Amino acid sequence: MYRPRRLAAALLVLLPLTAAAQIGPPPKPTATRPVVAPQPTPTPLPTPVQPAPVDSLSGQMAPVKSSAQTQQQLRTHPIQSKGPSQPAPMQGPAAQGKVYDRHGRIIPGARQVSPNRVLDTRTGRYYDSIRSGDGQQIKP
Repeated sequence: MYRPRRLAAALLVLLPLTAAAQIGPPPKPTATRPVVAPQPTPTPLPTPVQPAPVDSLSGQMAPVKSSAQTQQQLRTHPIQSKGPSQPAPMQGPAAQGKVYDRHGRIIPGARQVSPNRVLDTRTGRYYDSIRSGDGQQIKP
């Protein structure tokens, strides 16, 4: 009877010691990374020479323009100014077209929300519609 109690007591004493032996300081995060020596910066590649474009009408090579020729062309043809810009005139909301029911009667409060689509604001329902005169008519 004493043996199981002694064994249990010995295990209870040894258990924290074995657990403490397993817990150690955490490894460094960089311990598993491979060490890579810094590489010298690569030298930039030279820009490739592009052939002059071929003139599509004559089949001959078009002359290459240098930056000086481009600058000269910009100086001789300035951008024409027409003065300060004018603000666009304000427009009010577009007049809402009339919406008719299946029998041709005007539905008050109904609105066209997209082409061939109408919303009845009183009921909150959407209906398919077709053009009819000066507005939309709900499809029968």
